[in-house]
Amino acid sequence: MAANDAQKLKRVFESAVKAGRFSEPSLHAQLEHLRSLPNASKLATKLAVFLTPAEVETVQRRLVRASFLIEPVNEDVTSTKYDVRWSNRLGGDPRGASFDVCLAIHEALCHAVAEAVADAVFCEELKLVLAWDLSPHEFPVDYESKAALPIHTVANLRILRDADYLRLLKIRRSLLDPKLNPDRKLFQNLFGKILVKSYLTDRAQTGDFKTNREKRWEAHPQSPQFALRRDCFAVELELVDQLFRFQHFPPGVVHYLRGTGVPIVAGKVARCPVTLDPLDFEVLAQEVADPVHGKAAYQVGHLNPLKAGAGAEFRHHRQNISWITADGNRIQGHLTLKETRKLLLRISANYEALLKTGEISPP
Repeated sequence: MAANDAQKLKRVFESAVKAGRFSEPSLHAQLEHLRSLPNASKLATKLAVFLTPAEVETVQRRLVRASFLIEPVNEDVTSTKYDVRWSNRLGGDPRGASFDVCLAIHEALCHAVAEAVADAVFCEELKLVLAWDLSPHEFPVDYESKAALPIHTVANLRILRDADYLRLLKIRRSLLDPKLNPDRKLFQNLFGKILVKSYLTDRAQTGDFKTNREKRWEAHPQSPQFALRRDCFAVELELVDQLFRFQHFPPGVVHYLRGTGVPIVAGKVARCPVTLDPLDFEVLAQEVADPVHGKAAYQVGHLNPLKAGAGAEFRHHRQNISWITADGNRIQGHLTLKETRKLLLRISANYEALLKTGEISPP
């Protein structure tokens, strides 16, 4: 790309993020020159074979979003705001990247997707993403590692091709497609509870990495709230898989999913990790059907709080996430699961000892 054309394109992005309200469709309309570059043009031609024009545009917009843009939290830590990766506010930040690097990333991702669509399985994945995306700007592109400094580089980005992610997309379709599931409204509400916890950061107003509802893969990579996109997908899948093991989960749904070829992992009844009470799908279904503000019998929480340590067990990933009862959540507070269970055992031992001596009365 000629230097003059590159500068014009750079100004288009800068104007878009400075607008009072960012408009992705408006930005897309101004990026015809970007789409004429070799790899972007080749990708559009290949996508047009099996996607509608609207679907092709969605792919193009999401590749632009992944390459050039970010939504860091604002200074008040109240919300996020679109910005370009070369913004002054990202100076010295590992998430920052020059316009030229972003341009190279876009061409590299276009090339990677164009190569991947030769695989029928990837084409199926792409169609499902476009039809049943639920996370912000969802697209199967991810960082190779959060340890790379800077993180936003050509070498550190890759197309995600994962069997578990494909299974997640098929589960979404089966549970949310009105043609397939008459109870789709219930599952729409359930996914609403799952998605925020899976993909967006919690609120953190103190410490080195203040954040609030950023996309986890766009948070500062050294923040305890950061997670690779594939780990966020895995968290969503874990929470859905746990639902299938709730007491009174409709067996017909499980039977239907298996009949469509979607593997459902069988296992013991899901329990609250703190109280060990069995989790009941009928209770959860009633709660989402008739919610009471400020009350939730079942919540989603990390087994080990993200701020409690630096090891792998304190990350946002599927081994560290669970449905939890309101009682369990209150008891655990800021403690790790191990600390909580030690506390409960100490309480139980003290209670039994004092009961035997008569210092306290039975309940």
